Amino acid sequence: MLLCLPMMVLGQRKSTKINWKTPASLAMASAFLYNSSSKDAQTKIYQNSFSSFSTSADDYLQYSPTLVNIGLHVAGFEGNESNRGNRLGIFVLGTGMYVVAVQGLKYAINEYRPNGIEHSFPSGHSATAFFGATILAKEYGEDYPIIAIAGYTLAGSTAFLRMANNEHWATDVLMGAAIGMGSAELASWLYPKIKPAIFRNTAWRFSPQVGNNYYAAHLNYSF
Repeated sequence: MLLCLPMMVLGQRKSTKINWKTPASLAMASAFLYNSSSKDAQTKIYQNSFSSFSTSADDYLQYSPTLVNIGLHVAGFEGNESNRGNRLGIFVLGTGMYVVAVQGLKYAINEYRPNGIEHSFPSGHSATAFFGATILAKEYGEDYPIIAIAGYTLAGSTAFLRMANNEHWATDVLMGAAIGMGSAELASWLYPKIKPAIFRNTAWRFSPQVGNNYYAAHLNYSF
């Protein structure tokens, strides 16, 4: 499922509408796997193949799609022209969306991780990685498809390492990916619409009024 994401998303890149298909597919896959049988199967795989595996690479790899995006801008690569004036706003808005969603679900559901620690569902690392990968794909995917593929590969690797480290169930990383991608899609669609209201010019207007027998002034503040 995660390996198919680059092609699924790139096929939607020219649409101006929100691409809900991929996040919805990931969320449905997460719901499908939310059962004891799937957890038992994952536990056996971990015990047979990854019980001695440990790495902290996923703690850093989650940020790699965003760092690639920043690096490309610094290097002078031109991305999606329509996003140039909205980059920071989309990033801030989308980050707020996925952080609130992830943390809210973690404490509302309080699923235990494979290693016994609480607050497993959904995976925050996966949400961060796939949010960054989707923003990267929207910025460069149309002109440089290989960059979008690289971004989703990094995000998918982050999700895999969370499971290999016994930190998350498959259902956690799938829902985390869905939230990250969905937040990037929604923020990219919503921010240009609300931006004029946020940054509308503000000004005080002072209008003196003089009559035959009086002096007055009209003070108006537009916002």
